[in-house]
Amino acid sequence: METQPSALSPQPSTVRINAFLASAGLGSRRAVERLVLEGRVQVNGSIIRELSHRVDPSHDQVTCDGKPALPASLRYVMLNKPRGYACTRSDPHGGKTIYDLLPVELRHLAHAGRLDVDSEGLLLLSNDGDWIFKLTHPSNEVAKTYVVEVEGEPDRQTLEKAQLGIQSQGERLKVESVTKLERTGRVTRLKLILREGKNREIRRIFGALHHPVISLRREAVGKLKLGALKSGAWRELEKGELLAAGC
Repeated sequence: METQPSALSPQPSTVRINAFLASAGLGSRRAVERLVLEGRVQVNGSIIRELSHRVDPSHDQVTCDGKPALPASLRYVMLNKPRGYACTRSDPHGGKTIYDLLPVELRHLAHAGRLDVDSEGLLLLSNDGDWIFKLTHPSNEVAKTYVVEVEGEPDRQTLEKAQLGIQSQGERLKVESVTKLERTGRVTRLKLILREGKNREIRRIFGALHHPVISLRREAVGKLKLGALKSGAWRELEKGELLAAGC
């Protein structure tokens, strides 16, 4: 999966109560779940015992044992995801996840969109729900840039088909632009830009066009570029980057 909008509610700034409590420094996810189940947490004066309950950190008043649970400061992180890591908090098959690459204090962050296990490159994470919503919602059409290696050498007509779009499983799939970078033997490197990412969209397009994807790396999201960040490494975004991104 190259990019996929997160399953956001109509109020994208809300977070699950356990994630909020963990980010407020009240313990690990498991520890704060016990606080909720024991009835020690109140939201706007009412005891909350449901772990699925969501809160809006900018409006709701959350207390634990009668003491305010203060919203965590907003964090914005760039991660260079390696191949072999899943964009999930826990892999049911026991595989590696992107959260294994982050320190404990950042593991409450949500990822903005996804990269499938076999893909690599730029992944953005934050506890700012509005920011994630702006990055991922299809209506905002934030450009995502990829460098992709495919089997064979697609001709001009094939690349035009990728831009015009194909039908796959009831969906219209297309890239906004595609540039041929180089050919080495039976492999061609392409630079692609997507505005709206669907499930494994790039792989599905070029598979249908008989040029299966060998490797896929996301280089940029909007004006935020991966740059020289090493595979598996992360860093916090600078204020200037956030302003330049316009999100």
